[in-house]
Parts: sequence; C-alpha cells; structure tokens
Amino acid sequence: MRNAVKWSSLALAVAMGNGLIASQALAQESTPGVGIVEGATATLSSRTMYFNRDFRDADGNSDGIREEAATGMVLDFQSGYSEGLIGLGFDVTAMGGLKLDSGGGRTGTGILPVDPDGTAPNEYAEIRGTVKGRIAEDTVLRYGTHFVENPVVAYEDARLLPNHYFGYSVTNESIDGLFVEAGRMTDRGEMAGSSQTDGAYDVEGEDVSYLGGSYTFNDALAATLYTSKADEMWKRHFLGLAHTAELTDGLSLTSELSHYHTSDDSPGATTYDNDATSLALTLGAGNHGFTVAYQRMNGDSGYSYMDGAVFLANSVQYSDFNAKDERSWQARYDYDFAGLGIPGLTFMTRYITSSDIDTDYEDIERDSRWERDTNISYTVQNGTLEGLNILWRNATVRQAAGGVREWDGDIDENRLIVSYSWDLL
Repeated sequence: MRNAVKWSSLALAVAMGNGLIASQALAQESTPGVGIVEGATATLSSRTMYFNRDFRDADGNSDGIREEAATGMVLDFQSGYSEGLIGLGFDVTAMGGLKLDSGGGRTGTGILPVDPDGTAPNEYAEIRGTVKGRIAEDTVLRYGTHFVENPVVAYEDARLLPNHYFGYSVTNESIDGLFVEAGRMTDRGEMAGSSQTDGAYDVEGEDVSYLGGSYTFNDALAATLYTSKADEMWKRHFLGLAHTAELTDGLSLTSELSHYHTSDDSPGATTYDNDATSLALTLGAGNHGFTVAYQRMNGDSGYSYMDGAVFLANSVQYSDFNAKDERSWQARYDYDFAGLGIPGLTFMTRYITSSDIDTDYEDIERDSRWERDTNISYTVQNGTLEGLNILWRNATVRQAAGGVREWDGDIDENRLIVSYSWDLL
C-alpha cells in the first residue's frame, strides 16, 4: 500500500505537471523565470566530527565509552525554475560518510552505522531527489526528499549527516509577512550517521500530515501556529510567540513562548497525552546575552517525538527535560568576543535542573536531573580558510539510571566539529 501511494501520487504529479505546462501556452501573461540552469545553485558542505560519550557509574567512575570520528560530505544541488507562469525544476542531494576512527566496544555514537558484527563500515553514501513546481512567484510544490523544519515535523542535523523525509508539500508566501505550508511525509529516511539512526541505512517512520505557518506582525512580534497528525500515534498542535522589546540603546528583552498539546491517537496501550510549555526570557546587552527559561510537562505521559520537532526552551545538547510531570529551569549566558576585538569567536554556557519526574519506578531514589553545557565556536573571518568553523560542545549530565529512559544515566560528553562549505554554483 505504501508503494502504491507513492506511485499514484507521482502519476498525479506528472499529470498535473503536463496539464500545467499545456496551460502555459494558452496564458496571456507569464511570469519571467531565470531558467532551470541559470537559476541553479550547488553547495558542497563538509563536516568532520569527533564524538566521545563517557557513561559514569554511581561513584562517578567511567563505566563505558562511545568514541568515534568521521567526515561527512553533503552535495546539495537546487535547480532554478523553467520560465512561465508555472515553473518546473528539481533538486538533488548526495550524502556520504567516511570513517576516521572507530573500534570494537566504542561504536554507537550515532555518527557511524553499526554492522551486525558490531563494527562500523569504512564508508557509506546515498543520493536523493525532488521534483518541484513554482506557481507565479510565491507558491512552491515539492514531491520527493524533504528537509522540512517546523515545530511538528523537523529533520535532524545534530550528528554527522542530516536525516530527511520523503513526501509532498506546498508552501505559500503571497501575503507579506505570512508563511503557510502543508504536507504529508510518508517515510523518514535516516542516513546512518544522522541524529537518530538505529544502525540502519533507511528507516520507515510513521506517516505524518501537517498544516501551519508563521506570521511576522512587525519587527518586534511574530507568531507560529501548526497542527499535525502522526498516523496511529498522536494528534499535535503547536503555538509559538516571540516578542522583542527594545529597552534602551543596546539593551533588549526577547520573550519566547512555546506550547504543544498532544492527544493520543494510538490503538494500543501506549498513551501520548501531554501538554508541554516553555517560556524563555533573554536580556541582550551589547555582546552579552542572559537567558532564563522555565519548562513544564503535564498529562498522562511525557512529550514524545520521532524527529527534531521539539521546539522547547529546555531541549538542549543531550536532554529534552520532557519526562512525565517534569519541571525544569534554565540559566544561560552568551558572549560574542567581537566586543573584545575577536570577531567570529562566541561562547555559551547553560545549566538546566529539573524535578517532579514521575518515573513509575518505586526503587528510583532520584526524580530529578541536571545538565550543564558549554559551547565555544570560532569562524575564520578572512583568508584562504574564510568561513571555516570550529565548534567544541561539552555536556555533563547527572540523572537517575532507568528513571526517565531505559538508557539514561550519568554521562560526560564532548563533541569537536569542524565544518566548511563551498559554493559551487
């Protein structure tokens, strides 16, 4: 049935495309286009990552390490559109990973796949494509691979390579300040080395439909509203508000509110009923940023998700603080070293602590956890290596093993990431 849906949708898309092309010949006016080749862009992105996750025992000693290094490459080609009222085009994305370091007992970081014998392959690759159509200048239809990113459906890009969806969508920006989109994603393809890979090269996820968008009222206020349905899992709605108030010269206050309402739509015993809310306040003072955030979970379960769609303030490097009944607070500090004459160098540190976790385990002594993160990033500003970025991410997590997820426990984590992009077209 899944393949039948794919091919029938493709046939419909082709039929519509042929009809639209024919209609162009009869149109009295057409919108000029730059052409499929003339409007094309191509970018080659490279990311080299060293990943170390050290699991700690109850006494703080090392209890096992996941440690690997790899290089990933992503070639993203996007054609322009053919001329006329209806413009047609296509996109191609090729991805590949190369093992630099791995070994028995150290696999499972998520940046490399794991073969049945427990080792990581030396390399892996895949290529994906999309057909697209543009109506006038403000409506785009797509069929094929999607890197969709919104609060209810979002691809992941926190490891070596991004994962992606297969499906169809339409976006519209005909009203100034308003972005609207709708779509149905029928497969979630997870390239090994993507954020939530399970060792396979491709994973079929639940079908999910979505509708929503965002509206920018002015330079200070924006709102986001989405609804979605993941088949036989849940129905989910999202509301987001962002406001920036200019207090004085060089001093501003940004408020960000996010709220998810999830209702159960599964036939089994699993329940997904949840309300997740977060509020973050950021005081910007020149090159400094000070943030406090509060997040809470209500309902019969924690906040469940199957991709990167967790647009909450306390979803951070390792934890999401999304367990049943969990309450969490965050304090964060950012600094841009341009203020000291070092443009391109930035620093961030944050601390999140939580309580009231409903573990459903009578023998769990702790119902709380905390995480401390530190990021240091530098982007080369000029010269031969202009644009090269070096990022170090450190996380320290302390939590009750088995209390939130079956693999949870105390960890120390370090990620070193070097990335660079070339504009080929």
